[in-house]
Amino acid sequence: MATHEETLAQLYQGVEHCENIHNAIQHALLMATNLSESLQNSLGGTGAYDEVGGYSESVLTQLQLSAQTVEQTKQAIESLMVRFDIVY
Repeated sequence: MATHEETLAQLYQGVEHCENIHNAIQHALLMATNLSESLQNSLGGTGAYDEVGGYSESVLTQLQLSAQTVEQTKQAIESLMVRFDIVY
């Protein structure tokens, strides 16, 4: 079984991973927003946009949900770290 310090170190590392994932999602969200804007500017109001625009919007929505989920995971780990530190 891991020591108290080892467990806290692993939890801290989990928070860092969440931050890295969140940053990557934010970057992907920026790229997806740029793509969506490009599609809207070049194809907006056409049948071609109707074919691909929904996919682009879906990507944006999924990335936003992923960012929220990662942030919630990070907050849960941080809360666990506080509780774990109080118990020991």
